Formats: sequence, structure tokens, C-alpha cells
Amino acid sequence: MVVSGHKAATKAGMRILKKGGNAMDAAIATAATLAVVIPNMNGLGGDSIALWYDVKKNKISVINGSGKSPLKASKKYFKLRRLKKIPQRGPLSISIPGVVHAWDTALKKYGKKNFNEILQDAINFAEKGFVVDKYLKNFFEGKVYQNLIKNNKNLSSIFGDKKKFKIGSKIKQKNLAKTLRILSKNGSKSFYKGKLSKMIVEDIRKQGSIINLSDFKNHFTLIQKPISTTYCKKKIYTAPPNSQGLALLILCNLFKDLKSKSNKINLSDYYKNKKIAFKYRDLYCIDPTISKINYKLTNNYRKNVDSKIKNFTSKVSGDTSTLVVVDKNGNAVSWVQSLFEEFGSGIVSPRTGIIMHNRLYLEKITGNANNCLKPNKRPFHTLCPSIILNEKKCDLTIATPGDHGQPQTIFQILDQVYKGNVQIQKAIDLPRARHDKGKKILVEKNYNKRFCHDKKNYSLQVYKKNHRIFGGVTAIKINSNNTLSRGADKRRNCY
Repeated sequence: MVVSGHKAATKAGMRILKKGGNAMDAAIATAATLAVVIPNMNGLGGDSIALWYDVKKNKISVINGSGKSPLKASKKYFKLRRLKKIPQRGPLSISIPGVVHAWDTALKKYGKKNFNEILQDAINFAEKGFVVDKYLKNFFEGKVYQNLIKNNKNLSSIFGDKKKFKIGSKIKQKNLAKTLRILSKNGSKSFYKGKLSKMIVEDIRKQGSIINLSDFKNHFTLIQKPISTTYCKKKIYTAPPNSQGLALLILCNLFKDLKSKSNKINLSDYYKNKKIAFKYRDLYCIDPTISKINYKLTNNYRKNVDSKIKNFTSKVSGDTSTLVVVDKNGNAVSWVQSLFEEFGSGIVSPRTGIIMHNRLYLEKITGNANNCLKPNKRPFHTLCPSIILNEKKCDLTIATPGDHGQPQTIFQILDQVYKGNVQIQKAIDLPRARHDKGKKILVEKNYNKRFCHDKKNYSLQVYKKNHRIFGGVTAIKINSNNTLSRGADKRRNCY
């Protein structure tokens, strides 16, 4: 089974499974197709973080495909330009894209098939075009895209500069197709140490980027051990820093000892616990060579939380793509990849058709804390893939877009499935809550089906319709009889 953020991508993954590929082969085929058919949310110019469950070894590995900040990206550099923060868009918000290297690394380490076969669907959709659906029509006609293309011919030349888009029309990405063909023959080497890297660097430097060829040459994918905790007698695994997975584990720990007469979450507890979890996140979810978190997680967070830690939660759109796969043998993948925001930095490498992400935007350039910008450092990442084991067997693979809402959404699904004994699709369909900053909690209509509240210390903003800000969960539950239950979120185009 494959569940992803787009029908075409899910079918690409299933095609590989039917041809004898394993879960990782299918995951990369799905991921590459997502990069073409949802181009505003993810792409070859972005990052990824993923989990791989090996059923024979009963082992989970983390594929950290996040890129580092450029060697020239220092606080001093921005200070000399009289900037108090990294611009949200534009050439200075770009870090090294890591997703292509992660695809190649994961395929060689855990897959069975080669890049040439895996990338065929992505190449076809780039060459022949992908169909504009209702979601993309709304995006292309919306303020974000219209503002991005005002002075950006590189972007509008690919996706158009119209104010009205027709559902069913096709968008082709000819130069991206050429790039994918080069990758299918030569692998990621060409992207980081060859013809493609030269074109990308030349193109983006002309537009003001400080990235150089050595930044690309020095990039590598990090294979890490996951971090974990228990919740309702299940083992919850996620990615370590620089991922924000730590916040999910702390939320589980803070809630698991709370006694409740019902299965409903008290929003007062949610508000307090989320703030604590995110303070730890903002302190420790940084470059893994710098982070000093003790992974032997305890329940002393309420006592130890430092009031001086300032959350760096920013108002962003949460544009990320996710996918989950389980193959016939029981291997599983949870994969998340992103441009960070819609079309990321907005900067395009015209000759390759690649749009660069703006992941560097969240790095601080004031103060001397560990979570401040440093050259050659992996920035903080909102990507939060997760896999749950039940008695040394994979029970659930899950992921969601939603920037700072990712650990919040996944926790709420885990609580519903494991504490409330709710079927996975129903758990996804139930109303959700989200807190960003301040004293306002965002909730979906009929939220009282899953939450209770006493209005202490916070207010509610109720969304009357399902909204993408609450995520777009992709999940596969492995049942006790080895059948699979799918979870595909209606808030987005999950399939």
C-alpha cells in the first residue's frame, strides 16, 4: 500500500511495488513524482527527512536529507548588509537542497531498483505535463503565487502568469524533465559534483545567492538512529534533531500520565503541554553536531522548562509533501519532503527547472545561542516522519505536512488510535486543534467531539470548514492479521 499527497504519485509508487520493488523503491518513485505534480509544495530544490523500517532486522533508520547553510552564511555577513533577520524569500533564504542526494542514498542503501526505473513517472509528468486540479487552480489564482510572479519571470515562464487557470489544463516542465533524465542516468553525482550543480550555482548566483560549488560538493545525507518514547504501550519513533520530532515525543510523555475520565483532550492541558514541548524543541532541535539533548527522555519537563527560551514559531503556510509505504514483506517508510513554503525562496534555476527552497529563513541572526545561524550548519527542520512499533513489529507509519503543526497533528492521531481505539481513517477525519503562538488555539468545527475546554489562559478560533492548516495526514496501519488500513486526509489531496 502507498498513501501520498497526490493520486499520480501514489500510483507511481504502486507501479514499482507491482514490479517487485520494495517499500523504499516505491517511496522514492512516489517522492520524485510528488516533486513534479505538486511543485509548489516540494521539489528537487528542497530537503527531506524520512524513516525506514527494515522488517528482517526489526530496525528503524533515519535518512536525514537536509542541506547545510552556505559557507558564506554568517551573522556577520547579514549584519554588514544591515539585515536583522534572514529574508523570508529571495536568494539569501536558500540552503543547500538535500532531497536528491537523499533519494539516491536511500535507494542504494535500502532499495533494490535503480534511479533509471524509479524516475520514469516523474519524467513523464514533467515532459507531458500534469493536470491542474482544484487545489492547484486555487493556489495559482491566489495571492501567494500572484505576488511571487510579479517580478519573477523565471517562475511565471514555467507555470504561467494568468489570473485564471483552467481545471484539466496541463503544465509542462521541460527543463525539469531534462534534469530528471540526467539524474536517471548519472545519479545524484551530477546534481552535486557535475553538470547540474554548475548550472544551478551559476543560475542562482546571478540572482544574488551566496551558495558556491564547494557547498554542493560538500553535501552528504546523514544516516541517523531514531529517537523514541512509549505511549499507550506502543513505541513511538521519530527523527532526531535537526528535525522537530523531539516535540512529538515530549507531547506523548506529558500526556501519558494525565488521568482523564473521558477520551477527550482538555485544551487547557494541550495549551500548556504544547508550549513546554516547543520550548525544548526550540532549544535542542538544531544541527545534530551541536544539539546536546539527552535522549533518555524523562517526565521532568514541567520542572526544568526554561522560561527564557523564546519560541521561534513563525507564521508560515506549511507546504510540505508526505508519503507512507508498506510492502508485501512488511518493510515500511515514512517520508517527508518540502520547499518549506509555497515555492520556497521563489528563486528558480531556469536551465534546470529547479525551484530553490527557503529553509534558511528560520535561522536567527541575532544573539549567540546554539540555534543561531552558523556557516555549514544544518538548519532547524519542521519535517517530522514517524513510525510506531507494537511488540517489536511495525504497527503504523505516519506523516503530515503542516510546518509547526506536524508533531501536534501526529500526537492527536496517535492519541485517538491508541488511547481512544479509533480506526485510523476515522481518527484522521475527526476535528483537530493547533496552537502556534500567543493565547489563541485554532480548532476545527465540531471540535468538542475530541476536545473539552474551560477557556483558561487561551481563546479559540473555530474554522467552519476543513482547512489545510491542520495538516494532511498520510498513514498506513498494519493490523494484527497483517491486513493494511489506509489513512488519507481529506483536508488535502491525499490518496
